[in-house]
Amino acid sequence: MEAFLNPKSVLLVGVTRRTGVGAYNNLEVMRRYGYRGPVFVVHPSETEIFGHPTYRSVAEVPQVPDLAVVSVGRDRVVPVVEDCVRKGIRNIVVISQGFADADAEGRALQDTLVSLCRDKGVRVLGPNTMGTLNAFDGFSTAFIDIARDPAPPPLTLVAQSGVLQVGIESFTGRLGKAIDIGNGCDIHFVDALRYCADDPKTEIIVLHMEGMRDGRTFLEVAASIASRKPIVVLKTGRSRAGARAALSHTGSMVGEDAVFDAAFQKAGLIRVRTMVELRAVCKAFLHFRPMVGPNLAVLTATGACGIMTADACEDFGLQLAPFPEAARSLLENPKIAWHHLGNPVDLWPLGMVGGSFPEVLEKAAEALLASEDTHAVLAIFPRMASPLHDNLRYEALLRRVQEKNGSRKPIACWVYGDGAREEAERLDRVPGVACFAGIDEAVMGLAATYRFHRLRQRAVSKTFVVPAQVREKIQAPKGMLLGEAAMEWLRRYGIPTAPSMVTDEPEAAVGWAHQTGFPVVLKVVSPQWVHKSDAGGVVTGLDDPDVVRGAFNDLMQRFRAACPDGELTGIQVQKQMSGWEMLFGIKRDPQFGPVVVVGMGGIYAEVFQDVRRALAPVSFEEAMDMITSLRLYPLLRGVRGQPPAHLESLAAALVGLSKLAWDHPEVAELDINPVFAFAEGCCAVDCRIILG
Repeated sequence: MEAFLNPKSVLLVGVTRRTGVGAYNNLEVMRRYGYRGPVFVVHPSETEIFGHPTYRSVAEVPQVPDLAVVSVGRDRVVPVVEDCVRKGIRNIVVISQGFADADAEGRALQDTLVSLCRDKGVRVLGPNTMGTLNAFDGFSTAFIDIARDPAPPPLTLVAQSGVLQVGIESFTGRLGKAIDIGNGCDIHFVDALRYCADDPKTEIIVLHMEGMRDGRTFLEVAASIASRKPIVVLKTGRSRAGARAALSHTGSMVGEDAVFDAAFQKAGLIRVRTMVELRAVCKAFLHFRPMVGPNLAVLTATGACGIMTADACEDFGLQLAPFPEAARSLLENPKIAWHHLGNPVDLWPLGMVGGSFPEVLEKAAEALLASEDTHAVLAIFPRMASPLHDNLRYEALLRRVQEKNGSRKPIACWVYGDGAREEAERLDRVPGVACFAGIDEAVMGLAATYRFHRLRQRAVSKTFVVPAQVREKIQAPKGMLLGEAAMEWLRRYGIPTAPSMVTDEPEAAVGWAHQTGFPVVLKVVSPQWVHKSDAGGVVTGLDDPDVVRGAFNDLMQRFRAACPDGELTGIQVQKQMSGWEMLFGIKRDPQFGPVVVVGMGGIYAEVFQDVRRALAPVSFEEAMDMITSLRLYPLLRGVRGQPPAHLESLAAALVGLSKLAWDHPEVAELDINPVFAFAEGCCAVDCRIILG
């Protein structure tokens, strides 16, 4: 990747002959951005462009450049790349559009391009890309003239669109390096991450992601980096409309968004969902050390903003720090004995009585930062342009505060008023201080640093690549396993199941019920009646032999009437269980492999959608986290005199299900609905396994 970001020499093919306003000349832009290495320009008719002599063909170029940048019509791309390959060039950026991002012909051209380069060991960035940007070394392949940061930040952006380079201010705020993978025909996120991992000038990694390929390898590489360098991900295409747009933009299949959430969590990545959150989080990482705890002290000139901050803390995972009693005598003023301090700290009355709001702010900041219970401070204050309020200046006082802030706890600010912009620019230059566009943004940014701290503390999974088949395969004649055949596989993995049997004889069902004990449940077992409750294929509460016998015959007749040619395995007779109904499942994602699911079960499972997902393999701790994050969890803890469910048994069953998913890649889907949870443990009462 170094040759793409800091090449010793460059070949440009497809440069416009025009320069200046409206030309979009990438040679001109490259030189304006600061590149001083040799640039060779190929043009079929011009002899000179922007002061550079041209060559009629790639073959005429006098040396083998480190990098070729191709921006010709899509029909000419493959022939030009063939010329570059023959020349011995090993790194190529294809700016041109109209490939997998366009139509079937474009996809075929892209496939040809990939095949050609792969055979020759050539790496390709793009097509449909702005290429790369390196503010440290003054290199850009873009055709848009982007201002070079005079003091580049240690932030590298890897995106699937050039707009994040062009619109730096609206996305990451600042950029040190950028890689636009475009359609990602060859170089993709994994390649970029490996580069960032070892790059000493990259301390923060930002990914703009529309789609993914080779998801497990991506997670393995990302997880190896995430505890050292924060990886912030803006994953788009969350909605159906967004997914369709992503497919047309870069040819990216975005996959199920909830699975991406689970994948990022597994690897220790920090996901953001909006441009606003992305900018706030990037600013926080550029200015702050991570918060080491969730406690935020709020110093405000208005009580209203304190309330807004308390709401934002709840929204984004922080909490208000306890007010340090040692600071009370230092800050409270007997002239306004009615003004009792807490957190948020309303400082304006103290400033009015004491004569200087900035002095009170300084004292309060020092006092709260000195408290072990405070992990960061958010200061909210006005800056007015009027000369009557020229006393409201904060840069010098914050520098003094920082001299005493030995732990370098973050100080976030929101400045409001008609002089706020200029004041914020000054305060952003104070080390460890950052001004945000609003309260929500400040709390978003701080919360992200705390999430990173927590991710660094936990053990991130190192197991991502799904193993080859090493176990006995699950087999079924028609790709589906139901009833006792499915339940047997659950038992092999330590998942408790309700006692049951399958038979086509009513007297056998009656005899089994006598032996096991009433009440029992009868269920139709048939691939035609997968959702048997909806079809009337389940009868519960059967508590004597005659009732069992009658219900058995009714179910047989009902199925034959509805499906005269259907396949009936038999009727399952099962001990009736009770407890909280939960759903366990497996779904094999095309990018990330086996995903384990837990949630509210029963016939309304699809209505309430109270589910949590995690990529297999799932540890016991992960399983407990999944269960306790459900909306159902307060009920599982026990309410209104009901005993709590045995959470450890549920978690152990999830771990067993995870092992089944990991051992058996032939399982495409598995549903256990319901799993009954009760005080003594849990048990599965129904299971369906679909092979693929």
